[in-house]
Amino acid sequence: MPCRTNEAGFTLTEMMVVVAIMSILSTLAIVYLKPKTKPLDVANRFADLVREGSREAVAYGTVRSNVATNLASKRRTRIRGAGAVGSSPTFTLERLVEDSPATANTGTWVVMQTYQVPSQVVGDSYAGTVGAYASVTKTTTWTTFTISCYPNGSCDAASLFFKSASAASGTPDYSARVSVLPLGTATYIRNDWL
Repeated sequence: MPCRTNEAGFTLTEMMVVVAIMSILSTLAIVYLKPKTKPLDVANRFADLVREGSREAVAYGTVRSNVATNLASKRRTRIRGAGAVGSSPTFTLERLVEDSPATANTGTWVVMQTYQVPSQVVGDSYAGTVGAYASVTKTTTWTTFTISCYPNGSCDAASLFFKSASAASGTPDYSARVSVLPLGTATYIRNDWL
């Protein structure tokens, strides 16, 4: 009976090399195909937060007069910002809960939602009015940012400007603007700062 000297198959070393190459390729595919957050995504998410603040303000109704007098405001919800200049800010939606009993004239702010802007997007600046980047007076200190919403559903006017943390100026999806229109809490979103 003849003896076979050529056997078909792979060696252990060849199999390990193939597995290593496949692992590297799959890791690269996951990293490069992972969806990146764009400034327009952040603008849409912030607009959702404003709409939720308006809905909650309407749902919880008028602030008692003694509480409104003591706090010097009739706002029911607010969105506050936090973060350093040129960073990815954090936005917190809070609701005013009036203290009991009805004779108490104070209230506490309770956190309803928090949104941390992903690191791929930077909060460039904001303005307390509606307008394009070049036409409004901007502030870059996110710790002073607040939008208040009232029981009638309206919210304070504002324009927020976001930009990509890594893209060069002029590239697609580089910047976005969201403007909060005070009447009826409409939001206006653009994929640029105009």
